[in-house]
Amino acid sequence: MPTDFFDVVNGLVREELSLYKSLGALVDNEEAKVRDSDMEGLLEVLQQKQSIISRQEMLLEQWNKISSSLGIADGREGPVFWNTLAARIGESGYKQIASGINEIKDLGQQLLDRESGIRNELEKNLAEMRSTLLRIGRNRVAMRGYSQGMAAF
Repeated sequence: MPTDFFDVVNGLVREELSLYKSLGALVDNEEAKVRDSDMEGLLEVLQQKQSIISRQEMLLEQWNKISSSLGIADGREGPVFWNTLAARIGESGYKQIASGINEIKDLGQQLLDRESGIRNELEKNLAEMRSTLLRIGRNRVAMRGYSQGMAAF
C-alpha cells in the first residue's frame, strides 16, 4: 500500500470525523438553547457551527484534489472514486478508509435527524412567542379602550 497517499486520505477522514463530532457537541448546545428559548445563545452556537461548516467545505476541496489526482472528475461520491482508491491503497487501507467514511455518514445522518427535531421545536417556540405577543398586543388595545372609556365619565 502506498503509505503517503493512504496517510493523506486517512488524515482527511480523521479530520472530517473530528469536525462531525464537534458539530455533534454544538448540536447538543443548540438543542439546549432552543429548549431554554435562549435566542442570543442560539445565535452564538449557530456562528460556531458555521465556522465548522466552513472547515468542512475546505475539506471537500481537499477531497476534490484527491479525486483529481486519481484522474476522476466526479469527486468522491461515485463508485469510480472508491474503486480507484481501493486499487491505489490496497484492500486493508481501503477497509480502514471505508470504515471511517461509514462512521462519518452515520454521524452525519444522526446530526441531520437531530437538527430536524430542533428546527421543529424552534418553530413551535416561535409560534408560541408570536401568539403571546399577539395576545399582549390585544390586551394593550383593550386596556387603552377601557381607559379611554373610563375617562369619558
